[in-house]
Amino acid sequence: MTKHPFLIIDDSVHNQDLYYITRFLSYDRFLYLNSKSQEILLISQMEVGRARKESRIDDIRSTADYGITEKTKRYGRETGYNMVIAELLHDEELTSIEVPRSFPVFLADDLRMRGIMVVPVRSHVAELRMVKTEREIRHIKKAQECCEAAMRRAIDMIQRARIRGGALSGQGQVLTSERIRAVIEHTLIDCGCESHSTIVAGGTDGAEPHNTGTGILRADESIVIDIFPRLHKERYCADMTRTVARGNPPLALIEMYDAVLDAQSAAIQAVHAGISGEDVHNVVCDLFEDRGYRKLFPHSTGHGVGLDVHEAPSVATGGEVLKAGNVITIEPGLYDPAIGGIRLEDLVVVTESGHENLTAMEKKFLL
Repeated sequence: MTKHPFLIIDDSVHNQDLYYITRFLSYDRFLYLNSKSQEILLISQMEVGRARKESRIDDIRSTADYGITEKTKRYGRETGYNMVIAELLHDEELTSIEVPRSFPVFLADDLRMRGIMVVPVRSHVAELRMVKTEREIRHIKKAQECCEAAMRRAIDMIQRARIRGGALSGQGQVLTSERIRAVIEHTLIDCGCESHSTIVAGGTDGAEPHNTGTGILRADESIVIDIFPRLHKERYCADMTRTVARGNPPLALIEMYDAVLDAQSAAIQAVHAGISGEDVHNVVCDLFEDRGYRKLFPHSTGHGVGLDVHEAPSVATGGEVLKAGNVITIEPGLYDPAIGGIRLEDLVVVTESGHENLTAMEKKFLL
């Protein structure tokens, strides 16, 4: 992975680099060390058995082997743990290590005091994660299928709703962002996924790209639905957005939708290995500029998706050159605070000759 010794300490539920490199899932912090000649996992005694069964690392060591209990009693929990790490590094004859830029400052300072040079670097693992294997792409496809099942249920509820006094109503109850979000999240749970902060934003709520939405959903307004689940078991994510409307939305919204659809189609067609994320982004920016909408597009065109729903590469200004195996979103949007927002998002695999769109669901604004 790297020519230099590399150390990560964290829990692997929240640190996807650590999960990726060890394939061991734990809510408690543990240590991964890529030494000069081997990979080492250092973990509490109670997790050693599970780590040996589940982790891809062969050299599994326990903190008990380094006297963690005695050190903790004498020096305190944090200092005792730091001493264990220093002892491990000295046993491996390491006087210098590279660490992620998020490495704890207290631990770095402590190791430096013990004669170990600590060098923060951009994560080598994050770079490895950018290009997906066939197995990873299968997991992402599975997550995307769950995502689309949830989206179909949400849109079906909106399509079947009645219009009463300008509000959408279903099964005798007013439709709200909260009701639609609950249906989405229940569908994802049944499909083996978890999801947080799902967006169901109607009207002017949708003019704020990350507003999750609240309250009554109304006719004649756009409704932005953005779903980004993660598979419980496989841990891979998906991401998609659709924007719909019931009734008779103003012509300005319809024209915005058409512009976003055209921009997304053009950007997807531009995707292939060797083009930069910036160049794909510029396809969208140029189209919006030509149609007078550039000021209503405040974000990037897309991002990588994998173990995190937002990861490299970036489809934006400064975006990296795309490689076969990258999985990215293409999600242009327009946001007018006076009338609402429009966003469309598909999930795309970059290939040598072009791309594969993993998103099968149709795009239809007026229901």
